[in-house]
Amino acid sequence: MNLKLRRVLSFTSLFMFLVSTSVISAANFEQGEDYSFSEEPTGEIKVVASLSVIADWAAEIGKDLFVPAAVVTGGEDPHTFELLPSAIKMILESDLFIIFGLPGLESWINLESSDYSSLNVLYLATDDMMEVDPITGNANPHLWMDPNLAKIFTQNITDEVILLDIAHQTEYESNRDTYLAELDDLLVRIQETPFNRTTGLKVVVHHPSFLYLLNILGVERMGVIEEHEGSEPSAQHLEEIVETMITENVSIIITQPQIEEKLIIQIARDTNAELAKLTPLLGINNIFTYINMIEYDILSLLNPEAVEEKGWVLTAFIIGISFFGVTVIVLSYYRFKK
Repeated sequence: MNLKLRRVLSFTSLFMFLVSTSVISAANFEQGEDYSFSEEPTGEIKVVASLSVIADWAAEIGKDLFVPAAVVTGGEDPHTFELLPSAIKMILESDLFIIFGLPGLESWINLESSDYSSLNVLYLATDDMMEVDPITGNANPHLWMDPNLAKIFTQNITDEVILLDIAHQTEYESNRDTYLAELDDLLVRIQETPFNRTTGLKVVVHHPSFLYLLNILGVERMGVIEEHEGSEPSAQHLEEIVETMITENVSIIITQPQIEEKLIIQIARDTNAELAKLTPLLGINNIFTYINMIEYDILSLLNPEAVEEKGWVLTAFIIGISFFGVTVIVLSYYRFKK
């Protein structure tokens, strides 16, 4: 399919979701034809990924040949996820298990255990790929939020898949090339209108999931509300956050559906800030692909929601209208060009 047409269809499908969804909330994964991955791996080789974003990359490589499965599908917090016996069985029966393998990210599985001694594992990332977060002082494992790194991970997956199924090398390489072109196109588009309007924004984030994406967008993080993974911030830290927001005139707090937001709402009310609700995972809120997720996150950042509004309805509507406008313009252009 023509890359420009795929871009139009991508925008259109995301628009249809945003307009038609009346209430958006964290939900369990339900397999559907719009998802690139499934509940169980199928096809030429059985591929299982630790996270939904990895499963989506693998699905792009295995298109028409295999469909991967994801263990953490989206509604869960990958840092605190608990592995179920059914997931363990699926992993053990796979031909390939793909994982980032970074400290603190997928701690729900211990691949050093003898139970996994015969498992074929592809580790996508290394410690030296992580940036030290200048605010938290910790290495940030959320590498997938940078589409440039997604290209590297896609190539690594392709190489490993070909080793397992050399008979279909040509198809895998063709699928890889198509997807890498789409990622390149995404990287160009996020520097153009309307996405480039994020440059210079000041925000406070609930969790440091979006460091790499915000760096690309030119967004300045002024604080991180979560002091330590999975624990409530201290009263002193909250006071410092509020003071920073007031002093630096920060009007946006970034949060995500995998984390409880009651505390964030209170901070937003205390500082007269709005909430930008982004997601770092697929399989939630009908975000079907990695590229859709990045587009959605940027537009959510550009259209923060006042705390007086309940849920995600206003954000979904505004972003939906934005997508609709862009879609109409692009479709009209191609129609008259003919």
